[in-house]
Amino acid sequence: MWCYFECRSPSCTFRFPAEWEKGQMISCPRCGAETRAILPIHESAPALPVLDTSTPLHSAILDNLRSAYNVGSIFRTADACGIRHLYLCGITPLPTHPGVKKTALGAEENLPWSYNPNSVLLAQHLKREGHYFIGVETASNAHSLFKIGNLPSTLPWTIVVGNEVAGIDPELQTLCDVLLWIPMQGYKRSLNVAVAFGIVAYFLRYLAQTAVNIDIDEALTHG
Repeated sequence: MWCYFECRSPSCTFRFPAEWEKGQMISCPRCGAETRAILPIHESAPALPVLDTSTPLHSAILDNLRSAYNVGSIFRTADACGIRHLYLCGITPLPTHPGVKKTALGAEENLPWSYNPNSVLLAQHLKREGHYFIGVETASNAHSLFKIGNLPSTLPWTIVVGNEVAGIDPELQTLCDVLLWIPMQGYKRSLNVAVAFGIVAYFLRYLAQTAVNIDIDEALTHG
């Protein structure tokens, strides 16, 4: 069980989380003094509602990501928002990498994935199967994420993210049906790829879910 501890030394008072078994003594990692355990209010998390997986948000292509930690984080986010498959391409680290496992926290064991050495050939194949590609890129022809129009609800949506420095492969960009960028106000004009993926994935999930709800409401009203 994980819980928080606080150093009993008045000159330290360091507070930190640690894995703990009943009766175990935990010393302060900062000064070595005794600590007191702050036991969790709830030992088990409450049940969360399950997202509707019938929405078009289907899969994602991770093209030549260089950071295993970013890949693991994307696995965890994709699993959480109901994405059904991840396509790992090029130099993207696989779930066998310890860095992926460290940030995916088990999501890599439950979310289906496959590896493809060439993202462009993969995308061409998926396009023939009817996938609608949504690229995340700060290109001149990209649209604001929060100002996009209606996306097709009858095709599976596939999010495409690219290398942390070079971005999405130019030929892969041309295969995207739409490019989206996230508006920013600070000095830096880009976000960490895993953070950007999370923003886009959850916004599209909300967009798709809202569209489904609207369709149901209209059917009830006019049926």
